[in-house]
Amino acid sequence: MNMDNFEKLFPKNLYHSYVIEGEPSTTATELLNFLEVRGEIEKQSPDVLCQVYDSFTMDDKEEIKDWYNRLGISKSKKVCILATKFINREVEQTLLKMIEEMPLNSHFFIIVPDASILAGTILSRVHLIKTKKSNGEFQKEILDFISVSPKEKIDKITLIIKENKDEGNSGQLRYHATTFINELENVFYKKFKEDINNKKNKFILNELQKSREYLSIPGASVKMILEHLALVI
Repeated sequence: MNMDNFEKLFPKNLYHSYVIEGEPSTTATELLNFLEVRGEIEKQSPDVLCQVYDSFTMDDKEEIKDWYNRLGISKSKKVCILATKFINREVEQTLLKMIEEMPLNSHFFIIVPDASILAGTILSRVHLIKTKKSNGEFQKEILDFISVSPKEKIDKITLIIKENKDEGNSGQLRYHATTFINELENVFYKKFKEDINNKKNKFILNELQKSREYLSIPGASVKMILEHLALVI
């Protein structure tokens, strides 16, 4: 995303909180540069925090809380840019409180690859900037997954885990899994609308919803969640 695009997306008077869809690390750097060039913030100001995480967990929230607790100390503009591939649900409660009680002249930016990984309570209180485009190749992967045997589904899950280098709490893996579940849900929701009396489609939609919720639980096994879906779909 270049400077011109940012200029179109952000009005002169910034809203207090934003969620931006984009590649976390790159978008965070570009946003920070844009705010500096436009004169919103000073370079290396103690009132500005820009943090990039693989997965934002309870262990990481102290830096954000320290920034928030300093908001009333100076009169200059304060900006926090939090970029991550995944956020645990329990941490979102801390972020939600900050967003709801953001003082004047303070701005909070959350950058994630897909806004669907965030709770609806957060999305309802921010200005959402969606930049993601449809991925036809990924949609084909989903349709292929649905059509193969349970054993082949398990093999595909194993490949996903391997490609994303699962380290127990990998943000990249959890993001991939969430996107995977969302796309599966899109397919089965269309099937459900075509035949609302089909109990199997209704059951699968319920399992997809529960699986997405389980993914947000710290320590939950992504491999076990996806393998369960491979057996029920």
